[in-house]
Amino acid sequence: MTSCVGVAQKDWQRGKGEESTAFGLIKVRTTGSYSRGYQTQLRFFHLLNLGTGERFRVGVQSAAKVFILDLAPGDYEVIRVQFNEGPMMMESHISLQFQVRPNKTTYLGIWQFDVDSPRTQRMLRAEIFDKQPNWEEIPMMHRVPNQNSMEVFLPKLESEEIRLFTVAPYPKISYYYR
Repeated sequence: MTSCVGVAQKDWQRGKGEESTAFGLIKVRTTGSYSRGYQTQLRFFHLLNLGTGERFRVGVQSAAKVFILDLAPGDYEVIRVQFNEGPMMMESHISLQFQVRPNKTTYLGIWQFDVDSPRTQRMLRAEIFDKQPNWEEIPMMHRVPNQNSMEVFLPKLESEEIRLFTVAPYPKISYYYR
């Protein structure tokens, strides 16, 4: 057996004055009547650096959570999101584009995801709000030297309503394949 392993590039290649942080809040809701006994959660989202083509997987595993990303300055796009309800998973391709500037802390807003209740065709509705959070609850705020280094950049949504597709669970669950 052969295998290939790739090691992520370390931040030592970045200039010391080019370190940037981006953060935001994620909220997930299920709309309509709900028959499953599990809460819908965002498992992860995939992030693409549009300049270098580098991809990142950001694990969330929550229905409401603050995410904090240390990124190189540049243009980024969230290209895929995956949700779960217990062992049931679903995902969608989405386009949320934003920009990170050097020496800045970028607030990306509140990302509200509304997931349809289980049915044949499920839809995902996404909205981005610029409502200011309670700054005292954000754990990374002690790293921001002054409020002048912070800026708000709300990602642009291509479409507000996107179809969700079911993802087969792993390991294979027998009752899922009837």
